[in-house]
Amino acid sequence: MSTLQLRPVTLGIITVICAIAVILIETVFNRGPDGTFLLTLSFWVALIQGPVALVAAAEVSQGKWIQPIKKELMAFYPLILLMAVLFIFMFFKMDIYNWTHEEHHWLRSDFFIARNSVLLAVSFLLAHFYVRASLKAKPFTGKLAILFLFSFIVTQSLVAFDWVMSLEYPWMSTMFAPIFFMESFYAGLAIAGIITAYLVSKQQTDKAAVQKVMRDSVVFMFGFALAWAGLYYGQFLVIWYGNIPWETSYFAVRMDHSPFVEMMYLTLLLLFIIPFIVFIPRKIKASPVWVTSISLLILLGLLIERVFYILPVVSINYFWFLVEFVLFAVLMVVFYLNREKIIRNPTT
Repeated sequence: MSTLQLRPVTLGIITVICAIAVILIETVFNRGPDGTFLLTLSFWVALIQGPVALVAAAEVSQGKWIQPIKKELMAFYPLILLMAVLFIFMFFKMDIYNWTHEEHHWLRSDFFIARNSVLLAVSFLLAHFYVRASLKAKPFTGKLAILFLFSFIVTQSLVAFDWVMSLEYPWMSTMFAPIFFMESFYAGLAIAGIITAYLVSKQQTDKAAVQKVMRDSVVFMFGFALAWAGLYYGQFLVIWYGNIPWETSYFAVRMDHSPFVEMMYLTLLLLFIIPFIVFIPRKIKASPVWVTSISLLILLGLLIERVFYILPVVSINYFWFLVEFVLFAVLMVVFYLNREKIIRNPTT
């Protein structure tokens, strides 16, 4: 398969240019308290960490099914560092959080920025050492995989609790964290489905092995659709059954007003109903077109869900979000095409 081969310096320059573009958008062109930057970061951090976490989880559980696309999924790990750097610039958007007017020990602007940026940087370092050890088949690879998964759970939990849930402080839900890191795994599986479908369509010599990975990815997506629905309903059920006003207000706003109620049903359709129904037939699991289509719908569902969380609280500039979306999508594609440069077997 032909790839766009770039030198590491060129790849770094492209990454820096995209990062500067996003920073300029949020500090110069899109100034003011809106949720565009938060939507971009909360969506893409799930897509960047998810594939690496998927490989690490397979490694820990001694799952051999992921091996044919292991390097493809690992190629995105340097972008975790980019997320750590970009999150520092959330400092210019802190007005979207109502708690900034009366800060607390935990919810304090400087501590908020510092802990999230540092933990993302630590997650990048753990991912880096894990990838190097995994490629060399080091005996301590499993321990590094566990450490990375721990950092992944912590960072995704902070995405849930700090980035998104604190928008409506003092409202809280203990189900937010498991939903978010499960969705990041879900996104990793969707990306695995897209990559394997692409490789199968390219008629490679190892097509049979990759096709098996595609079927396995679909089976896991089917299971995660059920698990996601269970967590999502569990969060709603506990809040609805408790009927405590300061808790139920979260769903009252979203279930009684348009377009939020439509977003809720669309999220259920894209993340649960469609994957559950479509992936039941065996033939569809072996169809690259179907797998790609449903995987893209899952990613769209995750994006709509992020909008569903953020839009009732703060506005979103969809034009600038689209620009940032394109920049991150280009980065993901470029890093995938240069996976052999990024994920090469170290000689030292």
